[in-house]
Amino acid sequence: MAGMKWENSAEHALKRVPFFVRPLARMKVEERVGGQGRALVTLADFQQAEAAFKALRGGRGDAELAKMLPQDNQPGVEMTLLESCRAELADCPNRLLDTEPWRQALERWLRDDDISERLRQRLPEHKVLHHHKLKLSLGGCPNGCSRPQVADLALVGFVQPRFDLAGCTACGACVGACPDQAIAMSGEGPVWDQEACLGCRACARVCPAGCISLSEPRARVLLGGKLGRHPRLAQVAATAVDPEQALAVLRQSVEQYLRDARPGQRFADWWGQRATAGPVRP
Repeated sequence: MAGMKWENSAEHALKRVPFFVRPLARMKVEERVGGQGRALVTLADFQQAEAAFKALRGGRGDAELAKMLPQDNQPGVEMTLLESCRAELADCPNRLLDTEPWRQALERWLRDDDISERLRQRLPEHKVLHHHKLKLSLGGCPNGCSRPQVADLALVGFVQPRFDLAGCTACGACVGACPDQAIAMSGEGPVWDQEACLGCRACARVCPAGCISLSEPRARVLLGGKLGRHPRLAQVAATAVDPEQALAVLRQSVEQYLRDARPGQRFADWWGQRATAGPVRP
């Protein structure tokens, strides 16, 4: 802001901010101070703004943060954001899917098909904002820590239980353990609701008779989630037993979007309009 001055200590503290976000940080601090009717930025002013900024970035690294900031619409600007489950690094006990080959397949597809640049070329705005970008999520289990429910495109690991009623003792342990209320007990034993089941392994873990087995891990393909003014949860479009099967669905969906959507229209908004046409088939 014109006429705004900074104390030396505040100016020195600003230099610790990553260079790519420093102009934005300066502007936000000056707007805050100017809004209070003052023309001098003190160290305390900067520290208050810095604390708010750290809360906003939510532990994101500099490279990840850079992709979220406004950028000039020019060749090379990254137009895709992939958030991947960190279950392997954290040794998460809920992990079902070995996400690494799925992540590599997603990154290879985005690179080989030049998805980012093709998305950028259809954007009419001069600035690329966070909501313009295609969000992808990869989750190793139905808990969805990587927020697949609000991603444009998402893959979520799951397993399918199989019940051996001949060995069932009707103890009801699986009913109590199911977090999705997908199992009920009848006179003949457990009844499984496939639509309600999200495919964890809680039931198999607690069965004392060992009569619940699990399929090999696979992925649900979710499309059309978003946050914003009119949020929408992503919907299951298909299931995939391997990365290539999942990519066939994602590739078809994105190619149709690039071909048919209005310039600047978000994927989730476009998908919501055409979702009534039925599931995407590879």
